Amino acid sequence: MIAKIITNIILIISLAIAQIALISGLPGIISGLNLVLVVLIFILGFSGLDFAVWWAVGIGFFMEIFSFLPFGAYILSLSLTVIAANFLLDYFFTNRSLYSFLALTGLATVIYELIINFFILIFTEINSSASIADSNFWLSLLERAGLNLLSAFIIYYIIYFLGRSLKPVFLIKKY
Repeated sequence: MIAKIITNIILIISLAIAQIALISGLPGIISGLNLVLVVLIFILGFSGLDFAVWWAVGIGFFMEIFSFLPFGAYILSLSLTVIAANFLLDYFFTNRSLYSFLALTGLATVIYELIINFFILIFTEINSSASIADSNFWLSLLERAGLNLLSAFIIYYIIYFLGRSLKPVFLIKKY
C-alpha cells in the first residue's frame, strides 16, 4: 500500500515536471500540448473517477507551485474537467475504444481550456490576450485539441501494443 502511494506520488511529480519544464518549453505550437490532461483521461478510463480525481488534485497542486494564477486554479480546473469527463464517459461513451478516448480527449480539452481561461479572465486584466471572445483563443484551442488528440492516439496504440487489453474499433461496412 505504501509502495503504491509512493509510486503514484513519484509518477505525479514526474508528469508535472514533464509538463512544466519540458513540454511548455518546446517551440511553436508543440508547447500547447497538455500531456497532463491526456494522461488524466486515460487514468479515468482505466482506473475510475476516484483515482483520477486524486491524480488531478496531485498534479494540480504541483502545477500550482509554478503558476502565476491564484492558488487552486489548476486544482479546480483539472478536477472539474475530470468530473465532466467522467459524466461523458458514463452516459455518452460506453466503451473504451479509440473513438471514445479521442472524443473524450477533445471534449475534455475544450472543457479544461474554458475553465482555466475563466479563471484567467476573472483574476487578471480584462484586456488580457486570453479573452474567450478573441479569435486567437479559438484557433489556439483548436491547435491544442489537435495536439492532445494526436498524443491520445499515440498513447492509445502504445497501450494497445503493450497490453492488448484495448480494442481499436474500426467500423467496416460489409456488403
